[in-house]
Amino acid sequence: MAVSQFIFSSFFAYTSVSLFRGKKKSWFNWAIVYTYIGLILFAVSTFGIEKSVVMWLYSVPVVSYFILSRIHGFFVSTLVLTIIIYMRIDYNLYEAGKAWNSTLINHIFPYVVIIAMANVYEKVRIQNEWELSEYALTDPLTGCYNRLALKSIYSTLKTAHQNTSLLLIDIDYFKRVNDLYGHEAGDKVLKALSTLFVEALSEKQVFRIGGEEFLLILNGDAIEAKTQAETLRSKVQNLNFCYDEKPIHLTFSGGFKRLAVDDVLSDTLKEVDLALYDAKSKGRNQISYV
Repeated sequence: MAVSQFIFSSFFAYTSVSLFRGKKKSWFNWAIVYTYIGLILFAVSTFGIEKSVVMWLYSVPVVSYFILSRIHGFFVSTLVLTIIIYMRIDYNLYEAGKAWNSTLINHIFPYVVIIAMANVYEKVRIQNEWELSEYALTDPLTGCYNRLALKSIYSTLKTAHQNTSLLLIDIDYFKRVNDLYGHEAGDKVLKALSTLFVEALSEKQVFRIGGEEFLLILNGDAIEAKTQAETLRSKVQNLNFCYDEKPIHLTFSGGFKRLAVDDVLSDTLKEVDLALYDAKSKGRNQISYV
């Protein structure tokens, strides 16, 4: 008995260390869980459900949900419960007392409770993880993706779309808006322009990467992308924006670059940034092309 418990403890410790070191390949996870369950079922069938080794059974739902997905963990946990019932139940229907003995029942109900709790916990954990991920990748003011989100998708962006361009824009005289009308007015300007960009493109193509700077992903060939860029510039120029019943004329300057497969994000941002300031130096409300 002591030997079997030592084996289980060692296996569980190895599993935990392996997972926390990042060994999370799908086949490895499956191998861990099913080997672990196999050892437990073997021990229960050998020593009986009345022995203390059955206590390891209660760890199955926790291990399954932790290592596998929520649905897979529920399936495995339920399957193990079914196997245990099948292994230990007495099918003598003429003696009801033998069919469901109290020992088996006392093990089933705690196991079911653990499955339910593990399922709820995993559901909440997944939701919280998704919310935290979205929060980390989203600009809280405008709701657009931020610089971190741009870094995370940049490598896939180059391979997913062969015809992709980047447009870095900076709102002209934005500091003047803040100075004359206050920061609340500046915030409303940022929200209005982010809404305009998202409606013209999509939320996955709009990134706020600085105070008044946005990076837009434009799909299509060079001519199409440049047309989109100029259309956006024209829309902002003609936007009827008012704050506290006072009209505010808005324009932006931009730096445009076609994206190549071997482009590095930091270098690309430097290039479009230089193009942006070239547009600023030429009088603003225009786009400079790399």
